[in-house]
Amino acid sequence: MVMRDDMGMPRPIEIGTREAKFAAAPELKERGDWLCVNVETSCPWPVYPQSFEFADHLMWIIPLTQEEYGGVAMKVPKGLSREEAEGLMLRFLSVLSWRERSGIAVAHRSGGSMPMMMGLNKKLGFAIREEFDLIDLACPEEEGPRIALALMREALSLNHHGYAFLSYWRVLELAYPVTKARVDWMQATLPTLRGPGITEALETIAAQGAEDVCRHLFESGRCAIAHASSNPIINPDDPRDALRLYRELPLVRMLAERAIEAGFGIPTPSTEYAQHLYELRGWKQVFGDDLIGRLLSGEGPREEENADMPNVSVRLRQRPPYPPMENMTIAGLDVEGAVVRVAYKSADGLFEMRFQLDFGEERLHFAIENGIYGHDDGSVAAAEYRREFHRFFRDYFLNGELIIVNSNTAEILSRKDAFLPTNCYVESDACNADIAKAQAEVDRRIAAQGGQNTSEPA
Repeated sequence: MVMRDDMGMPRPIEIGTREAKFAAAPELKERGDWLCVNVETSCPWPVYPQSFEFADHLMWIIPLTQEEYGGVAMKVPKGLSREEAEGLMLRFLSVLSWRERSGIAVAHRSGGSMPMMMGLNKKLGFAIREEFDLIDLACPEEEGPRIALALMREALSLNHHGYAFLSYWRVLELAYPVTKARVDWMQATLPTLRGPGITEALETIAAQGAEDVCRHLFESGRCAIAHASSNPIINPDDPRDALRLYRELPLVRMLAERAIEAGFGIPTPSTEYAQHLYELRGWKQVFGDDLIGRLLSGEGPREEENADMPNVSVRLRQRPPYPPMENMTIAGLDVEGAVVRVAYKSADGLFEMRFQLDFGEERLHFAIENGIYGHDDGSVAAAEYRREFHRFFRDYFLNGELIIVNSNTAEILSRKDAFLPTNCYVESDACNADIAKAQAEVDRRIAAQGGQNTSEPA
C-alpha cells in the first residue's frame, strides 16, 4: 500500500536518524527497565516507531535508523522478569515472522534505562516500510503452536538449507508426532500444494527415481541432515547436495505451513486473505452464534429479537478520524436471508452511513456512492460534515483500508483490505480542491454567524 501524507500525496519512506526516532515517539525517552531485541530480517522493517499490545503487555517496534539496529523493545513491568519479558518479545517476533512469511533473526540484545539499540555499521541493503499491520495478530496460548511458530521463524531466518530443512521437519513432527498420522497427512496434503518452487521440487525428486515423496523427504532430507552414521548423508562440501536441498526446501516449507494451519488451527496469511474472516469477526460476537446460525439456515431472527448494537466509529487505517463518523448510533437494521443491512447516524442526525453484513459470504459490503448521506440544514456543522466527506472520499479512493470499531471498547468489528478503485482515476489535487471549497463554505457560514473559524481540514 502506498503511504500518503495529510494531503493524499505519496510519502517517501526513508531511514531516519536516532534523534528522529525519539522525536516521533517521546514515550521512548521515559526512564525505566528497558529490554531490547535487535533484529536482522529479510522482511521490510519500519522506519517509524510503533506501539502495540501483545499478550496484554505494551511493546514497541523500534525502527531501523541510520545509526542503529531496528527491533522490538518493552519496558519490563513489575512482576515480570527480564527473561519472561524477552520470551514475550521472541514470541511476538515468531508471530510476526509467520504473518510476514519472512525470517527475523535476533542479532543482539540491549537495553538499559532507555531503549538503547546496538550500533549498526551498515548503510545499504535494507528493505523498509512505514509500519507493520498488527491488526488481528495471532497470540497462541498453548505451548505447541508457540513452539511451532518459533521453529518456523528459525527456519525462515537460517541461511543454511540443511538446517532450515530440519527446522521445517521439526514443525511436522510437532504437529503430527505419530509417524503414521504424519505420513498419512503428508500424502493427503502433497497433491494440494501450490506455490513458488513446488513443481520444481517434485520434478527434482522424481528425477532421482523416488516414487514415495514422503519417504524421500524423510530419508534423504531429515535423516541425512540429522545423522552422520548412515546413508544417505548430506555432505556440506558437495554442491550437488546443497543444490538438491535448495530445490526441495520449498516443498517441506509449504508442508510445515500447512501443518501449523491444520494441526494447530493458525491460518496462513494466504488463507486469512482468501477467507477474509476479519471482515465480520467482531460483528459475530455482537449477534451471537445462535442468531447467526439461524440467519445462515434461513430461519431468521425470532420475533422481538434484537441484537445489542454498539455505537461505532468508521475510520481508515493510518488516517486521522472523521468527526461525523465517530461514535455513531444505530439508526436502522433490516434482515434479508443471511444479509443484515445496517444504518448508523451521527448524534445530531446530519450524517448517516449504511453498509451490509453478509454472513453468508463473510463480507462487509460498503459502497461510498450509496452508503453515505448528509443532511444540510444550513448549519456550520453540516458544512463541516461535507468537508469531512470529501476528505474521506479522497483517502478512501487512495487505497484506504476501512475499519469499523466499537466506540466504547475500541474493539475492531470489521476491517477491509485496501480499496482499489476501478475504471476511474483519482486526482489528489482535484480532491484537495473539493476539500478547500468545502472549507470555504464552513468559513462563510461561520462569518455569517459572526463567529470565528476554528476548524481546518486535515
